Amino acid sequence: MFRHRRMIGFRVDVSIEPDEVGFHAYCPALKGLHTSGDTEEEALQNVRDAAIAYLRASIKHGDDIPIGVTMHEEPDDGVHIVPREDLGRHTHTESLAVPCTI
Repeated sequence: MFRHRRMIGFRVDVSIEPDEVGFHAYCPALKGLHTSGDTEEEALQNVRDAAIAYLRASIKHGDDIPIGVTMHEEPDDGVHIVPREDLGRHTHTESLAVPCTI
């Protein structure tokens, strides 16, 4: 049976803060999602990849999408970052296109 892969768009908040060896990145709405990177840019890319994997697994297993993650019908053509300073952290809102089989 043929399955069509479709892209679903999500928006999720990401926080990045310096730590002892580089940068710690996490998504408050995605329980347990923490990653790191040597640079802020590397931490941001790693948290994007981890968030996409988290959301794909949630969709695949029929789990609810966590409160705090918003879905929009069509994914954006790129990642839109809205930086905010928050107690020394850099907080971004990421637009993610999540490929999934429907």
